[in-house]
Parts: sequence; C-alpha cells; structure tokens
Amino acid sequence: MRVLALASVFAFACGSATPAPPPPSNHGGTPGGGHEHLASIERTACFGWCPIYKLTVYRDGVVEYDGDSYVKTKGKATGQLTVEQLTAIDELFQKNGYMGFADTYTDASVTDMPSVHTSYSAGGKTKSIQHYLGDQHAPEQLSTVEEGLDHIVQVERWIGTEDEREKMGRH
Repeated sequence: MRVLALASVFAFACGSATPAPPPPSNHGGTPGGGHEHLASIERTACFGWCPIYKLTVYRDGVVEYDGDSYVKTKGKATGQLTVEQLTAIDELFQKNGYMGFADTYTDASVTDMPSVHTSYSAGGKTKSIQHYLGDQHAPEQLSTVEEGLDHIVQVERWIGTEDEREKMGRH
C-alpha cells in the first residue's frame, strides 16, 4: 500500500511539473523558436567521387551534417556556428537574390553531374531549389550561394578536401 501511495505522489508530481523553457536563440529568434531552420544543402551522386551529404543550419547556430559517400565523415555529426557565420549566411542568400530564383534548374545540358538541393528561410518564408549542376541555364549566383554556404560552415571538416575525396574515389 505504501508503494502505491508513493507511486501516486510521484505520478502526480511528474504530471504537474512545468517543463523548462527552451534556451533563447542567439540570433534574434523568437522565444522558443531558436532552433528554426536557416538554410540547408544536399549534394547528390555524380559520375565520379562527388561528396554526397546533407547539411542543415539552424538560426541558433546548430549545424546537423549527415555524410553518405565520398566524404571523410560518414553518418551524422553536429557543429556550432558563430553569430557572425549566421549573419554571413543570411547575407549570402539575400545578396545573391536566392528568394527570386526559380524552384528548379534541372535541364540536362551536361550529363553525369550531381544535383544540389538548397533551402533558405527568412521572414517567415522558406524557399527550396533543386539544381542539377549540368543545367547551363541556372543563374551563376545560385552556384555562388551553394559554394558560399559550404565555405561559411566549413564543410571540409566533414567531407575532406578535394584531394582527400579524390583518394577515396580511387579506392
């Protein structure tokens, strides 16, 4: 009986506990909305040793990486960006007019190329673009965004350098 009484008290205490508030965002997010999507990039396979991975950046600075093939780090990894890096990502997408691009650039002008899928969220809107790198009609600024995002998050820490990836492709 005593065990039953203690179990009842424990259940009541757990059920009525107020959850702790989420940590505040360090990049101007709304309270409780700190872990909101900022940008993502996913690179797909090609005829060769193109790195295959997905990377998501959140406005609180958290970076989630998932490497598949021709990358130094396979599987999941995480990182943390600074406020300056987060600001640089916002500026990269905005300066290059990302929100005004078409949703797809998938013409196979050149074959055996990888695709890059990106997305960006700002002002309550999210834009996603599918870009086949063999599409010669895609705006140059889109490639600038793709390469710039990789550079800002320092993706080579997970995928390795071009030389490292080439060696992986020969094995």
